[in-house]
Amino acid sequence: MDQKIVKKLESEIEGAIAEVIMRMGLKRLPLLPSHQTMHLMSKAAVTVYETAVENRQKED
Repeated sequence: MDQKIVKKLESEIEGAIAEVIMRMGLKRLPLLPSHQTMHLMSKAAVTVYETAVENRQKED
């Protein structure tokens, strides 16, 4: 995938993760993840998506 798209997707997903975690807060979560952890979570999500795209392209 185009790296510009990957970076944009990571950024958007990271924002969504942060929003959900902050909304849930410490009342439901045992700890609030650091910015670095949320960044890694978004990168992992995009990697899964990229793999799905690659697998689909192999099928075609």
